[in-house]
Amino acid sequence: MSMEEKLGKIEIPPMPQVVGKIIQIDENNIGVSSTQMETIIAVDPALSSKILKIANSAFYARSSRVASLSQAITLLGFKTIKSLTLLVSAAGMIPQRSATMEIQKEIWMRSVLSALVGKMVAECTGARAHKDDVFMGALLKNIGQIYINNHHPDAYSTIFRNSSAATDYRKLRELEQEQFGYTATEVSVYIMQHWNFPEGLVKVALNANFDSDFAALDDLSKRALLGEIIVILKNLTGNIELPVELIEYYTTLFHDFAAHLEMKQKDQDYFLGQIDTDIRGDSFYTFVEELFSM
Repeated sequence: MSMEEKLGKIEIPPMPQVVGKIIQIDENNIGVSSTQMETIIAVDPALSSKILKIANSAFYARSSRVASLSQAITLLGFKTIKSLTLLVSAAGMIPQRSATMEIQKEIWMRSVLSALVGKMVAECTGARAHKDDVFMGALLKNIGQIYINNHHPDAYSTIFRNSSAATDYRKLRELEQEQFGYTATEVSVYIMQHWNFPEGLVKVALNANFDSDFAALDDLSKRALLGEIIVILKNLTGNIELPVELIEYYTTLFHDFAAHLEMKQKDQDYFLGQIDTDIRGDSFYTFVEELFSM
């Protein structure tokens, strides 16, 4: 059965209008792109203020305050602002009243932190030029989980709990397939294709299960997935309690991915060591917690 046949009855949520417009901007003409982006974002005061707050967080380590959208776009770049717009818009897609709000928040926080850490991975593994694409891929790759949890809260709560908080991906997909006839990965891909997202971002969602041969993975997926591996292994959301077998599984995955990406030992030590202290102490993390608070 094709994905269209399996998922044809799913009601795709509308893409946030601002995101839809920004996705369509031609990145190759930087001057025009920046002007278009500023015009699109400026009509949404709440979005503008949140982006400026993120841009002024310690994560971006600017010596002077970013006071305007134009300045933020100039200093941070088109792709970073695009990522921040997606992040803020994503927060608005969470229902404020849900039987499983905590699960929604956990999925989003895990996605955001995977995006943030994936970006850091890209910077230290020779992919600095693509760090913002890694950020976006990691941020959106599990949007199918959000969709299913929103539409089937009771059933997904059970599935989430019985798959070690959705960290046992094999068990998670088995339970999703058994309950719904499709998986969250398939829903993520379906939604992103429906929204006309770039193929590279769709591939990251397609590879979300850690079940592909590493050599067959594209560069964005490798770094986005390693970001999530680190988030899960280090319990950066504060809500992940891995059983021993999954600790061993993710530890092995970390070392395999790090070796294939030729990550330096000092960077491996950092990601397995003090990253949790640094991340939680950063104003960006605090802001994201506020952004996705229920």
